[in-house]
Amino acid sequence: MLTIRRFLALAGPFWFRARQWREWVLLAAMIGCTLGLVRVFVLINAWNKTFYDALAAFDSPALPGLIGEFLLYIGMITFVATVGSWLRKTLLFRWRAHLTGDFEERWLDDGRHYRLQITGEPDNPDQRIAEDILMLSEKSIDLFKAFIQNATKLGAFIVVLWQLSGVQTFELYGRSWTIHGYLVWIALIWSLACTLVTHIIGRWLQPLNVERQHREADYRATLLRIRDHAEQIALYRGEHAEQARLHERFGRIRDNWRELITREFKLEVFSTAYLRVSFFIPVVATLPMYLAKTMSFGSMMQAGTAFSSVQDGFGWFMDYYKRIMEWAAVVERLGRFQEAMAAVDGQKPAGADDGAQMPLIDVAGLALHSAEGRLLARSVHFSVQPSEWLLVDGRSGVGKSTLLRTLAGLWPWHAGHFRVAPGSLFLPQRPYLPLGSLRETVAYPDGTLPDDATLQRLLDLTGLERLGGVPPDEEREWHRILSGGEQQRLSLCRVLLRRPAVLFLDEATNQLDDISAEGLMQMLRRELPDTLVVGISHQQPVKQLFGRRLDLGAFAPVPDPAVHGELPVQG
Repeated sequence: MLTIRRFLALAGPFWFRARQWREWVLLAAMIGCTLGLVRVFVLINAWNKTFYDALAAFDSPALPGLIGEFLLYIGMITFVATVGSWLRKTLLFRWRAHLTGDFEERWLDDGRHYRLQITGEPDNPDQRIAEDILMLSEKSIDLFKAFIQNATKLGAFIVVLWQLSGVQTFELYGRSWTIHGYLVWIALIWSLACTLVTHIIGRWLQPLNVERQHREADYRATLLRIRDHAEQIALYRGEHAEQARLHERFGRIRDNWRELITREFKLEVFSTAYLRVSFFIPVVATLPMYLAKTMSFGSMMQAGTAFSSVQDGFGWFMDYYKRIMEWAAVVERLGRFQEAMAAVDGQKPAGADDGAQMPLIDVAGLALHSAEGRLLARSVHFSVQPSEWLLVDGRSGVGKSTLLRTLAGLWPWHAGHFRVAPGSLFLPQRPYLPLGSLRETVAYPDGTLPDDATLQRLLDLTGLERLGGVPPDEEREWHRILSGGEQQRLSLCRVLLRRPAVLFLDEATNQLDDISAEGLMQMLRRELPDTLVVGISHQQPVKQLFGRRLDLGAFAPVPDPAVHGELPVQG
């Protein structure tokens, strides 16, 4: 039931949203094609009786017409099957596109992707979005289509099989027994027994498939990390260590694969035997009637086809057991991801107020905690006015970066009140440079791109004149091309382009020499005279540019002896 609830939570927003009639029309048309196929199968079943009776009677004049009729049925099957396949693929991608967009938005919205990382995110969210969603839409539609087809075949052929079964009377323990539709009962009992055995053998396939997807994703993630950090690994001569790490990750895949194929081998042995035995059951069941000449050869062949169709209907769960377990594994992974995103909203940092009408920061009675619950600072209080430069200082580990993350609305482990003016911009220690053109990278994340003259001016101001000769709209991997210091210079181009009301700098120049860092900060003061700046830095020339200093160590639970007696905020 938990799997069904998770599936409904995943499927509901797509199938039951407003103005969703197009998808329902596609689904109805796909079902119509499925029903059309079943109808043609029923016609072919009746054709089988006529054809084999004609063969048994050596009625050669009837054969050309029967062959022409069969070719017509083949044409109908081809048309209905291909149209149904096109409808299935169209519907599948529509569902995938909607679900992918929903997960992307929820994952990236309001820093949720970051808060998931610090609170314990499900493994490999990238794989869940890129692959599991595709598998969910594909397997759900295929299983639904197969279920409809088998249920329809069951309803259509059970009548045929019931009629062919007739009424059978036999003696048992001195009593006379009469059974109506005995072939139907044989198919039902046989399918139920085999379904039970199938579940006993294959019930572990779901957790094994969940673990398979997890281990495959871990292996791919390790390969990507090696590619992203190729230079560092090469400088460390860490290839042997990384190869050992890959071998260990792949070993987990191998162990899981062995368990999976062993379980599937047992299931397939039973399934193969089941299919072969099932072929002979209708023959054995109808042979006495044929030998007694109460059933024609054509009727016997018709009964075999009808029995197989009825058995498929009764045994749908068994026939699709492996696919159902794979589907259930995908639902579980996506359901857990969805639940994790909902849970992290309950830990969303409270206290930030973007409703301020002027560029300022106001903090009162703020307590900061580590992710493990350790108190870092308590009763933090300060306010900053427009155009001020405030240095957040203190020993390593006192919580300086944690304070900035809290003011950014990303850190959930805090208590108290703070207010940050709208239009703020945070610069982390490691700039993020996505794959794209120079113009797009400078404008990130805004969509307003600078013109050539503006872009060149920003590059000149930040000491990146050499990039002026690069085609501004040529896509490149800038995080590989630029050094760490150049990446920090490029992030300052973003500051100059956006001209934020409030700017937070977390060691934004720590990969530059002191003279260059000081020159860039002086340039910021000159170009953005009205911007309020709150920064963290260990570079002494940069620290001296700040007009005020907030000693976060003074708010530590146990006062730092090195700063005991100092005022928390100095001007």
